[in-house]
Amino acid sequence: MSKRKKVKSIKGALIKGMSNNLPSDILEDPVFKKKLQEIMRGYAGIYALYKGDRLYYIGLTHNLHGRIRWHLKDRHKGKWDYFKIFRIQKVKFLKDIETLVQHIVKPKGNRVKGKVPRDNNLTYVLREVLREYEKRIRPFKKALH
Repeated sequence: MSKRKKVKSIKGALIKGMSNNLPSDILEDPVFKKKLQEIMRGYAGIYALYKGDRLYYIGLTHNLHGRIRWHLKDRHKGKWDYFKIFRIQKVKFLKDIETLVQHIVKPKGNRVKGKVPRDNNLTYVLREVLREYEKRIRPFKKALH
């Protein structure tokens, strides 16, 4: 009987903390204020703002606490009432994660959606194939009309 080497899990290598939906009022509540600052200030991550149970906005930041508090005063003021945070370990992946989530759920409050470099955009690659195909069949279409 051979012994299998136990493979160490890589779960938690990227996400270093997350919350459930928290009411926006908790940011100003004296009971929670200090602890929220402690677990969010200075941490990079992705956050989601909700209006009721509907996703309104997704963002990324290098300071979760400051950024979410700022959204209580900026153009998003009054448009959300809950938030969720994801502290991210590998900051270099923040923008890619945000882009991925924005393209999946298309939140109403996001004006700008992240882009993928052209050579990595699979839709662009398929459009090129279609153009080439259309170019090849053009003489046949012309002959059949």
